[in-house]
Amino acid sequence: MKKAFHHINLLKHLVVTISFMLVSTFLSAQETSLPTNKPASIASIPTSAQQISFTSDDDFLLSADYYLGNQPGAGVLLLHDCAHNNKSYSLLGELLATQGINALALDFRGFGESESDEFSHQAIKKQVKNIVGYQAEVAALTSYWEKDVLSAYKYLRNKIGNDNPISIVASGCAVNEAVLLAQKIRVSSFVILSPIMDYMEKEHYKNLIDIPAYFVSSAHHSGSTMTAQELFSWNGDSRSTSQVFKGVSQGHSLLRRNKFLAHNIALWLERTLD
Repeated sequence: MKKAFHHINLLKHLVVTISFMLVSTFLSAQETSLPTNKPASIASIPTSAQQISFTSDDDFLLSADYYLGNQPGAGVLLLHDCAHNNKSYSLLGELLATQGINALALDFRGFGESESDEFSHQAIKKQVKNIVGYQAEVAALTSYWEKDVLSAYKYLRNKIGNDNPISIVASGCAVNEAVLLAQKIRVSSFVILSPIMDYMEKEHYKNLIDIPAYFVSSAHHSGSTMTAQELFSWNGDSRSTSQVFKGVSQGHSLLRRNKFLAHNIALWLERTLD
C-alpha cells in the first residue's frame, strides 16, 4: 500500500512539474506588468546605467543598459530570460560597476527598449490564443538572438578593449544564447540561472572547454534543477559552484526574492575575472 501511494505521489509531482514548465514562461511574463510587485529594496536603488543603442547585422536597433566600471577593465554581458527585460539586472549591474566591472545588460530583440512594430513580445502575448501559439511565435522571435548577442558582445568588447576578460550571466531561455556565443568566442566564466535547455543544447555546453560556472536553481522547479546539476557535475573547473533554493522560483524571481544572491554573484564574478 505504501509503495502504491509513493508511485501515485511521484506521478502527481511529474504531472504538476510538466504542466508548470509548459506555462511558466507564458504566465510569468505578467509579472513585468505589475510594478507594485517589485520589492521596494530593489526598486529604490538609484541607477547609474547609461541607456545605449547599437545595430545588429541586419541593421535592427538594439537597446541595452551600460553600467560603467573601470576603463579599461573587465566586462560582463547580462542576458535576461523570456519573461523579463534588462531592468531585472539593475541591482547586479550596479554591484558589478561598484566593483569596477563594466556590465552590459541587453534588451533582447522584441523586449524592453528593443521592441518594434515587427518584433514585440508584448504584441505576441496579446495576439496569441494558446500556449502552443505563444511558443511558436517566441521561437520565431528568438531565432534572431544569436546574432544579436554577438553584436552586444562586440559592443562590449569595443568598450573595454581587447585584452580584458568578459563573462556572461544568463537566465532561463537565454542560457543557450550564452552557450552559442561561447562556442565562437572564449569567455571567462558563466553564471547560469534556472537553465531551460533541451538535449542538444546541453550537449553544446558539454563541448565547450572547462570554464568556471555558477549554477543557480530552485529545488522544486525540477527541469532547470536537473539541468543545472547535470552541467555542474560535468564541469571540471574547481571554481565552479552550484546553489539551490527552496521553492519553484526561477531566474530573475530568485534575484528579487533573495537579496544576497546578486551580491554573491557579483563577488564570484570578480574572482573569476581577475
